[in-house]
Amino acid sequence: MTMLVDTNVLVYDAIENSPNHDRASKLIDESEDPLINSLSIVELGFVLPRYGIDNDSVRMKLEELFNSDYFTVSWLSESMLEGASAFMVENGLSFRDFNDWIIAFDAHARNVPLVTFDKTLSKKCMKLGVQVIEM
Repeated sequence: MTMLVDTNVLVYDAIENSPNHDRASKLIDESEDPLINSLSIVELGFVLPRYGIDNDSVRMKLEELFNSDYFTVSWLSESMLEGASAFMVENGLSFRDFNDWIIAFDAHARNVPLVTFDKTLSKKCMKLGVQVIEM
């Protein structure tokens, strides 16, 4: 099944001592055609150091995603940003969460589920008709 993997799943997968590491890793390993939004790669680059991951390890993780034959990267585009912005305005969503809604909109526009550990985002997505696999 094709699914778009949220940043938090990638974070838990990368941090081996995280409470959700095993679930995130299993989901990624069992996915047939996982997608990641390029924004998630950016977010991963600034989140991992906050968890004490050193620069070389962060760089290697990012390069692994850039050069992955396993993940398909959905690159940010002008039309994606415009679509996400319009979706947010139409649904009265806060731009304070613009990064989350870009990723959710990408899943919605591709008609694939978003896989996330973010329960708040999951609930909002489901109300708006965005498919979600909540971890």
